[in-house]
Amino acid sequence: MSEIVILYILCRYDATIYKISKIMDEMFFAFLKPSLGTINPAVKRLVNLGCIEVSDFMSKGGMASKTCSITPFGRKHLKNLLLSLEFTNPAHILNNARIALFCANVLSDEEKEEFKKNIKNHLILFSARTSEALKNPYCGLDEMQIKIVNSKIEEAQKILELV
Repeated sequence: MSEIVILYILCRYDATIYKISKIMDEMFFAFLKPSLGTINPAVKRLVNLGCIEVSDFMSKGGMASKTCSITPFGRKHLKNLLLSLEFTNPAHILNNARIALFCANVLSDEEKEEFKKNIKNHLILFSARTSEALKNPYCGLDEMQIKIVNSKIEEAQKILELV
């Protein structure tokens, strides 16, 4: 998800890695809080893929700095990441769906429809599997645990209403 967010930010701004981190804090504060230890390797992967170009410059204070900018391939890659998004970890599906929806304005109207269909399918499947798991007598969940799991189903329904 970090790569999607980095590419999304770079669609809007050229930025240093530090600035990318600050923009993530400001723009994605409710969904994501990656450290520079997560951002740096993600930027390196994106540079190696040809999604990001890095240029050196001297800051006003005389320090060597690097600015990242997205390439045309990076814009295309971002769209492909969003359109082919798989939600493999049920523990992260709700937050990842929110982040992806937040970044969806880089897609064309036609692409957004395909994207929304994918998100809906994953959320419906998540809700169905979670509801089915609640019916499993071997889970032995107490009342509080059932309420917590039901709150996740309700969150999925709220996101589905947005889509």
